[in-house]
Amino acid sequence: MEQRFVKTHFVEMNLSDILEQLGEDETKSILSSFACPLNEDVEFFIKHRAIEFSKRTTAKTHLVFWQTEDAKDIELVGYYTIASKVIKVSKDALTGGEAKRLKNQGVYDDVKHEFTVSAPLIGQLGKNFTNGNDTLISGSDLLTLAINKVKKIQREIGGRFVYLECEDNEKLLAFYKNSGFKVFGKRTLDGDETGIRGKYLIQLFAML
Repeated sequence: MEQRFVKTHFVEMNLSDILEQLGEDETKSILSSFACPLNEDVEFFIKHRAIEFSKRTTAKTHLVFWQTEDAKDIELVGYYTIASKVIKVSKDALTGGEAKRLKNQGVYDDVKHEFTVSAPLIGQLGKNFTNGNDTLISGSDLLTLAINKVKKIQREIGGRFVYLECEDNEKLLAFYKNSGFKVFGKRTLDGDETGIRGKYLIQLFAML
């Protein structure tokens, strides 16, 4: 029997648009199916905070669906969240070339030897492990979708800098470093940040 391969692709949807089209109850039902046993914070955010943050425009969540070309099958495979933030980057964490490029993006403090930069934060990034949906997308694919969204935003408003934060985990740090990110500092956890191992998050940036 000839094997038939069905073409698939990823579809991204802004959570705010889903809320507007389906209403809050149906949207919550979709989000309730998300499971991420590797990161409790990622799962807690999408189920309990994403809608509130989208309504307040604090951060915008984008759901990623795997879909067959004929649209007969569609599965929630992951999500990412983007927020606008202002951060400080020590000059000591940068190469000469990076410092020169960053100087055009922010303000340099000669006393503290640090840059203050307005930049998009990829605040949450996670795959959905429900029913094995995590196998339908790689971490690299999900991160690429988030970065491409940032690039699209920056084509409209300017900027060449993006950053993210993660737990001090060797495997996780290797993943982000291999994706072009570089460690520039650490941030102590806020009191309402739960489900995160340790007392701080590692901060990483990338020049786009």
